[in-house]
Amino acid sequence: MSTAPAKTTLALDVHGGDFGAAVTIPAALDILKTHTDVEILLCGIPADIQPLLAKHASSKRLITIEASHALASDARPVEALRRGRGSSLWLAMEQVANGRAQGCVSAGSTAAMLALGVKLLGMLAGIERPALMSRIPSATGHTSLLDLGANLNVSAYQLVQFAIMGSVASPLDNGAKPTVGLLNVGHEDSKGDSVVKEAHVMLQELPINYVGFIEGHDIFAGKADVAVCDGFSGNLILKSGEGLAKMFFRHLEMALHSGWRARIGGILAKPSLQQVLARFEPSRHNGAPLLGLRNVVVKSHGNADREAMGHAISEAIEEARRQVPQKIESMIQDYSIEADI
Repeated sequence: MSTAPAKTTLALDVHGGDFGAAVTIPAALDILKTHTDVEILLCGIPADIQPLLAKHASSKRLITIEASHALASDARPVEALRRGRGSSLWLAMEQVANGRAQGCVSAGSTAAMLALGVKLLGMLAGIERPALMSRIPSATGHTSLLDLGANLNVSAYQLVQFAIMGSVASPLDNGAKPTVGLLNVGHEDSKGDSVVKEAHVMLQELPINYVGFIEGHDIFAGKADVAVCDGFSGNLILKSGEGLAKMFFRHLEMALHSGWRARIGGILAKPSLQQVLARFEPSRHNGAPLLGLRNVVVKSHGNADREAMGHAISEAIEEARRQVPQKIESMIQDYSIEADI
C-alpha cells in the first residue's frame, strides 16, 4: 500500500448545498487555520468566490478552480452526466481523478454525486455499488450506519460488501476490530427475508467482528459499532431518528419553561443538558463518506452551516490520510469477495 502524502489536498464543491459559497468558503478557511498541512481547491464560479474571499484573510493554501456553472441541488443522474462537465461538482471530482487532490467534499445532490463519482473516479475492484455511511449517536458513543439511501434494493453480496467497507471505515480508538451487525426484524436465524439470511451466512464465514442480526433499537443502544442495511431502511432509520430527537428536545424545552420551578431546575441542570445536547448536535455528525469509489468522496448535508461543513471537510481529511479506499480494496481482495460474485 502506498504511503499517505505529507500534504493533504481536498477539492471542495463551493456551490453545493442550500447556502453555497457563503458557507463552504468560511468553513474552508476555518479548516486551514487548524490544519497547517492541508490545501483546499475551491471549485466554483469566480464571480461568487472572489467577493467572499475579499472579506476574509485569504491563504496561499486556498486555490480557485474556475467552474462555468453549478448543478441544481436536486440534480438527477442523467442531468449530472449530460450537463455536469465544467460544473463545480464535476471539477471537484476531476481534481481527485487526475491526482491533484486526495478527496472531495460536496453538499450537492446525492444522486449527482453518485453518478459522477462512478463515472469520473470508478468503483473499487470487487465492489458492485457505493454506499453512504453516517455516524449516529448511540448509548456507547456512536454507530456507523450504511447504506443511507444510495441503494434501495440490494443483494446479499452487496450487504457483505457494505459490512466490509463499514468495518474498514469505522476504526476504534483502541485498535480493536469494530463489531458489525446486520439489521433484521429479529435476532433469530430464522427471521428475515432470503437476502439478509444469505448475507448472514456469508458474514459468519469472514474474519470480521460480526455479531449477527441486530434490530432497530440495537443501533441506538450501541450493540454494534457498524450497522448494515439496505438504503431504504437506512434512510428511514436516519430520518426517523433525527425527527424523534427534534421532538424530544422541543418537548424538553417546553417543560423547562412551564413554570418557575421548572425554570430554576433548568438553570441548575443547564451544564449537564448542554453536554447531552452537544452529543446530539447534527453539525458534529455531518459528513457521510461515499464508500466503494476508488477515491475519497464525502457528502455533506444540504442545509449544513459553517460548523457542519467544517466537520464534513475534516471527515474527508481523515479518510484521505487513512487511505480508506485502498484499505477497503485490499480487504475485499484478501477475503476473495470479488471472485465469489
